[in-house]
Amino acid sequence: MPQVNAPPAAALDRPFHIIVVLWGELFRNYFLNYCLPSLLSPGNIPALATRQKSKLVLATRPEDWEAMRATPIFRLAERYVQPVFIEIPPCPKDKSGCEHMGIGHKLACEMAYREKAYAAVLTPDFMMADGAFARLQQLAQSGVELVLAAALRFGEEPLFAHLHANGALPREDQIGNGEPLTISCRDLTRAAINSFHSHSASCEWGSPIYPHVPHAAWWRVPNEDGVLLYSLSWAPLLIDYAGFTRHDTTTMDQWTIDGDYLYKNLEHIGRIHLVQDSDELFFCSWAPLADREVGQLPILRFRPFGILAWCQQFKLHFESPIFDPLKRKLFFKPVRWHARPLNKAWDAAESRAMRRLLSLVDSPNPDPKIVSDPRTKMGRFAFRQVNAVVSRPLPRMLLHLPLRAYRFTTDLVHGRVTRERVQKLIARNLNAVLGRAHEKPSP
Repeated sequence: MPQVNAPPAAALDRPFHIIVVLWGELFRNYFLNYCLPSLLSPGNIPALATRQKSKLVLATRPEDWEAMRATPIFRLAERYVQPVFIEIPPCPKDKSGCEHMGIGHKLACEMAYREKAYAAVLTPDFMMADGAFARLQQLAQSGVELVLAAALRFGEEPLFAHLHANGALPREDQIGNGEPLTISCRDLTRAAINSFHSHSASCEWGSPIYPHVPHAAWWRVPNEDGVLLYSLSWAPLLIDYAGFTRHDTTTMDQWTIDGDYLYKNLEHIGRIHLVQDSDELFFCSWAPLADREVGQLPILRFRPFGILAWCQQFKLHFESPIFDPLKRKLFFKPVRWHARPLNKAWDAAESRAMRRLLSLVDSPNPDPKIVSDPRTKMGRFAFRQVNAVVSRPLPRMLLHLPLRAYRFTTDLVHGRVTRERVQKLIARNLNAVLGRAHEKPSP
């Protein structure tokens, strides 16, 4: 006779570890009011079927842990997952939050590695559309060992305004009432693609917002409610640690998990699945628009100059050690974020985008038709000729110093300039003039 509480036949034999690193009231409230409620929508954590109870692993401070445990939404989560507390030290004043997160990521990922679990590494300022974890479980059951989704930053104010306008978020007086937050992929995508933070907006092809480190290239698809994206920034929504024979966490000693951590452990990973369609799975992470805002530079609105400056900056960083070989390989996989059904316009947009990208950088597996297209060859020839001229010391100085000076002035006005910051900015200016890229982005 079968046991009354036996797990279903399709249950995974190993649990998920849902990892979040956070500290401080602001990010604690983001997590409790938006992240955790969205994870508790019907198609997310409640849809998981694992023989062992999955874990919600929170790397945080003791005071934050106690405050979270006392909330209704936390008690609801305990019905589905086992909360686990990992203590992290206070963030030093001379250390960035991004670097400090690496401490929590390292401890939590080491736990997942020891227990051979499936890990999903999230952020506290995060909302996940309904159905994501149900899909992750399907992929795990099919033998996928790594699931990656493109990760860009969105602006908090417009994102929340769009979601409230669409009725996807509860009223302000209802937030924190302990109820799950259920948002469809289409609703969350529609709000997100109309709410890019300036850091992500600067990655639009030829944007007048001068990008510091271009971590993506994207286009709005004409007459469609969506964007076509090629990304160098990916979030690990599933890491299967069962096949790991060793675990290299050195990346997180001075960086975060979105550095070259996955590349250093790639030998233990077989099947990789990229989320290339927002209908399959979608999430968004945000920051206030004023947080490290990057302003428009009027001269870049002159289209030819703006595209040239953007292309140069992109090529410089794409080929630098900032991005590891895995990120460069995955970059050429198109991602479609859309709020309406797809149609043939997307195929045409993808062909145009790939012709433009291949005029700048090489793909490991290019489409022969696009490579042989006369428009691709012409674009590649034109960029190389122009780039050969502006790469000389004097033209490079004339092109880059005004842009760097503008960024420095903006930082100064917004009070983001410290002695250490000045030293880094000077180093970046010299690197730009000399045609070098720093080894990794400063936090």
